[in-house]
Amino acid sequence: MGLFGGKEEKPKNVKKLEKFMKRYQLEELDDKDLIVLQRIAEDLIGNKLFKMGMAFSFAKAEEQAKVTYLSALVEQNWMIIRQLSRMNKQLESLNDK
Repeated sequence: MGLFGGKEEKPKNVKKLEKFMKRYQLEELDDKDLIVLQRIAEDLIGNKLFKMGMAFSFAKAEEQAKVTYLSALVEQNWMIIRQLSRMNKQLESLNDK
């Protein structure tokens, strides 16, 4: 991956993105998708702080359930993105033959 080349010390945001990619097994995404992935990761970090704030503020159970279900949908979306990326690479390899 071109974004992470070299042995020099990586900036903090790159380390966070690598951790995020590893968590969701997105290491095989194309370089052009990394910029979008970074924006999404930053948004999700903000949402994680929001969820923690809800828990500490003793928000209504219904509101907490909504946030939990939405978080589960985000997790499922990452799985779908990973599978679509895999399928796309397989299709590209078939087209090359």
